[in-house]
Order: sequence, then structure tokens, then C-alpha cells
Amino acid sequence: MKANEILDEAKGLILDRGADYGTPAINHLRIARLWSSYLDVQIEPNQVAICMALVKVARIQESPHHEDSYKDCAAYIAIAGQIASTDWDDLDSY
Repeated sequence: MKANEILDEAKGLILDRGADYGTPAINHLRIARLWSSYLDVQIEPNQVAICMALVKVARIQESPHHEDSYKDCAAYIAIAGQIASTDWDDLDSY
């Protein structure tokens, strides 16, 4: 699979999952709050996406030919980048 195909499919995953789980920024904010409470450590929403990408990296180490893990990892990194630039004061735009 070519790099641009992985990125195109990752984009599709973001859109599909957004329909199921809501806007990535809001969903990752929700997850960050839950993880922060459970771990008793402040977790930022972009860190959630980075940690999820790291889960995919761990899976790639075990199964380097499993294409879905690469797509998921690319999607999580893109989400992390978006969230890092999110204006949390303007959540109505999400």
C-alpha cells in the first residue's frame, strides 16, 4: 500500500468515526477527563490521541504487515495535531 493511500484511508476513518463518536476534539477531551480522573494525573486531549497512536505502534511491532494499524496510527497523529491547535474557548464551532 502506498503512503498516499494510507493517508487517504486514514482521512476516511476520521470522518467515519466522527459520525459514530462525535467530533474528535470533543471525544478526546472526554477521554482525557476520564483518564485524568482515573490516573490522578492531568492528561490533555492531544496526549490521548498520541497515546492511542502509540498503541498502534505497539501493534505494528507485533504485526508489521497489518495495514489497518498504519491507517489508524496516521489518523490518531492527524487528530493530535488538530487538537493541539484547537481553540477550546470556541467549542461551538465543533
